Amino acid sequence: MFDAPPTADMLYVPNKAIVGAGMILLAITFLIGPVVRYFDRFDKWLGYRKEIGIVGGFLVFFHTIISYFFLPLKFPQSKMALDSLTFGAGLIGTLLLIFLFIISFKKVIEWMEGSRWWFLQRWGLRLVILFTLIHVYSMKWTGWMKWLKQGGGAPTAELANPQMAGLGILVMLFVTWVTVVRLYESLFLFKSLGLTPKEVSMDAKLKAHGRRFFIGSFWVLVILYFFVITRWM
Repeated sequence: MFDAPPTADMLYVPNKAIVGAGMILLAITFLIGPVVRYFDRFDKWLGYRKEIGIVGGFLVFFHTIISYFFLPLKFPQSKMALDSLTFGAGLIGTLLLIFLFIISFKKVIEWMEGSRWWFLQRWGLRLVILFTLIHVYSMKWTGWMKWLKQGGGAPTAELANPQMAGLGILVMLFVTWVTVVRLYESLFLFKSLGLTPKEVSMDAKLKAHGRRFFIGSFWVLVILYFFVITRWM
């Protein structure tokens, strides 16, 4: 892990693992709501949402620190334009996570009152996911398309198995699927962008529609994973 070749940063691979785990945890936090609403057996998951989000937020924060201060070969500070779409979106997402962590303390919740706090939490996480998608896709899309069309090329000291799908594309497939599930719920079930609280569980018909879309889209995700993982194997 830390025995990196001279042309790669020592923390490059650990940083990928950290941010991958962080994004998955944040996506799970975003997904728990629909899972609880569609499947009664998972009601107890709701109690873990805050803790999962905090751990995921800390991992993404560590990723930001490592990327800016400890990856001089991959991300030289002189070339990191924080006002660019890629790095600006990542920075805004990190600042939002810090804000969500600050308002997660009990005294802050009591001071802000329940409805106002919940509104900020709900929309704060949505914006974090949005800026994450912008940050990663603007940075990785070209490379992913090249890999899907041409493969990873010959093995190198930095990339011993270029035929294997990168962690980033695997993580972002999951994050994108979670986003699609939430968009479907907001636009076609709630018919609202989340400005007013609604519960799909109160309507059995809407609950059934949501559950069918959830399961169907999940199988689409599985097929995409199978395609990507076996693309050059």
